[in-house]
Order: sequence, then C-alpha cells, then structure tokens
Amino acid sequence: MNARHAAIAVLAASGVLAVILVHAQALTPGELKFQRNPATSSEIASVFGDPSKPAPFVTRVKYPPGFKAMPHSHPIDLQVTVLEGTLLFAEGETFDESKLKEYPAGSFIFEKANVPHYQMAKVPVTFQASGTGP
Repeated sequence: MNARHAAIAVLAASGVLAVILVHAQALTPGELKFQRNPATSSEIASVFGDPSKPAPFVTRVKYPPGFKAMPHSHPIDLQVTVLEGTLLFAEGETFDESKLKEYPAGSFIFEKANVPHYQMAKVPVTFQASGTGP
C-alpha cells in the first residue's frame, strides 16, 4: 500500500469522507470567467469549487476604483489575499472611512464568520477569497 492509499484507508476508517482530486485543476488568469454584478459594479470569478456547497472553494473578486462594500458579514470564515492594488478594510457595523487600513498586494486578511466588516478601493483591486462553503 502506498502513502496515498494509506491516507485514504485511515480517513475511511475514521468515518471521514474525503474527496481526492486525481488530476490537478489549473487555470491561467486568462481562463478565469469574471461575471459582473450590476448592483455593485464588482466582478467575481470561480477559481475552484462552489461556495454554495459544503466543500472548499476559491473565488477571485475585482473592485473598480471608488468601490465601497458597505458593512456586511459572511456565515463562514474567509481567507483573503490581495493580488493587485490596495484594498482598504476595517471591521465594524458602520462604514467609517477613517478606520480603514490599507492592505497592498500580497496582504492577507482573515475574515471571521459573522463579524461585520467593510471595504473600499481607491484604485482597481483584485483579491482572492477562499473558505469552506456554504
């Protein structure tokens, strides 16, 4: 039994259901299909998985200059990595521009489930969000 089969056997014996990809999923930036949200002017693309399913997912989001995401929260923890531009981010139930902190490309933000937060973009921003749905 090789290491991969041993890991599957251990998971199966523990009653944990595991989904193992046999082939890698790989995309280039040009292969991402962004969809525009007409209500907010943001764009989103699925990189991996489906946020509505109980499994890991990765999405990419683009904000145009001047974009404001008013206070909101998510029912799950999210891991956010800023890929381009500078994302302004703060926690709270009221949008207060003076509390926004700048997160340039390469920054990481952990958004805890059900914690209100808000965002803004002065320049075009692209970030990647990942978590486990739904």
